[in-house]
Amino acid sequence: MARRSQASEPPTDWRDQLRRYRLTQNIKQAALAADLGVTQAMISRWEAGLVDPSPVMQQRIRALLASEAAIPLVDWRSHVAQQPGLAAVIHPFGEVETISLGLARLLDRPAAKIEGQHLDDLFRGDLPQLFRRLKRTGFFDETAESVESADKYCFVDKNGHVVSHCVHGLHWPHRGEEGEIRWMLTGAKIGQAEFDRLRRNLTGHTGKVLAE
Repeated sequence: MARRSQASEPPTDWRDQLRRYRLTQNIKQAALAADLGVTQAMISRWEAGLVDPSPVMQQRIRALLASEAAIPLVDWRSHVAQQPGLAAVIHPFGEVETISLGLARLLDRPAAKIEGQHLDDLFRGDLPQLFRRLKRTGFFDETAESVESADKYCFVDKNGHVVSHCVHGLHWPHRGEEGEIRWMLTGAKIGQAEFDRLRRNLTGHTGKVLAE
């Protein structure tokens, strides 16, 4: 990421902005392309960082993102809770404070049975490890703008069976009502081939975008 210049504003990271929007809204590249009036291939090129959107498209994207950014602080938790995709608000101690409809559906249990529990009590493997890595690398001190990950969501279902899903995640710190940082977790289920590709590209299972 380009460093800030004293003479001008830093360039917008369109790759991060678009991926965050899609994961938060649980939409695919084709749907975003239709909203913006471009091809899916163009969305893919923007998200890969190969090219930047044209000035006209930048205006359209900013208008689209503004609808999400306009959500009042008092409603941010309810916004997460109503998401059809995979999303959650995690306390710095690892407790799940708010969970989305989509993640509750994946775990096949009501939100009331999930919220208030620690990640270690809900998941095995990658997700608890990701939490500990975020803690260790200063994520909750806002030393990162966002973190991209490829994780296996492993858990025991209500029948006692171990279930595993491949998930492409994008995470960022969010300052809560009392000023303490929370982990905003978002993710989208992906196939094994895409999961393997992301793992290779992320050099492990996380890629970090450092704050400037």
